[in-house]
Amino acid sequence: MSDISWVQPIDNCQHQTKIKASRFIAEIFPLKTEEEVQVLLSEIKKREYIANHHCFAWRIGVGDEEVWRVNDDGEPAGTAGKPIYNVLVGANLTNVLAVVTRYFGGTKLGKGGLMRAYGGVVQEALPLLKKRKFVPRVSLECQCDFEHANLVYRLIETYEAQLLDQDYGESVTIRLRIKKDKSDAFSWDLHELSHGQIKAHPFNPAKTN
Repeated sequence: MSDISWVQPIDNCQHQTKIKASRFIAEIFPLKTEEEVQVLLSEIKKREYIANHHCFAWRIGVGDEEVWRVNDDGEPAGTAGKPIYNVLVGANLTNVLAVVTRYFGGTKLGKGGLMRAYGGVVQEALPLLKKRKFVPRVSLECQCDFEHANLVYRLIETYEAQLLDQDYGESVTIRLRIKKDKSDAFSWDLHELSHGQIKAHPFNPAKTN
């Protein structure tokens, strides 16, 4: 996983093609949250309101923190959403939504033809996509007493991590995001400076909501 160079879109792009009179329109978008998916889909459906299908795939994050979904929107199961997703994975793309709108031209393509069409139009769109490097990050959770909370905050600043949230109860729970290649050093410093009293545990923010 650490040797893979991940990328993410920085702008939208569109590409279309015709296959046996059916028109396929691929659109690729940067994506930050799952909630954006429905907003973007609604905009496409309003614009392409007489189209037959709006199939899509999206993914956010990588590795243990990856979240993804696919949708065939009425096409035979597995012939649209998954081929689109496979192209995104093959291109090492994340934080991305790809939607393919189809106007049926009257000739059935069969399952194999559909898979090639949906995956192919997205593949053809990739050279048009503006993108930048994606730096994998991990989410960590630390529990400590009140006296050690400032130590955690100082290390968050030192390692240029992002404070996600904090919960003050009987103890203090602090959650943060940090570059994956810095997480081990952060955890070690936290352990050493607290004399073994504080440990940083990975957690998946998508599963805490």
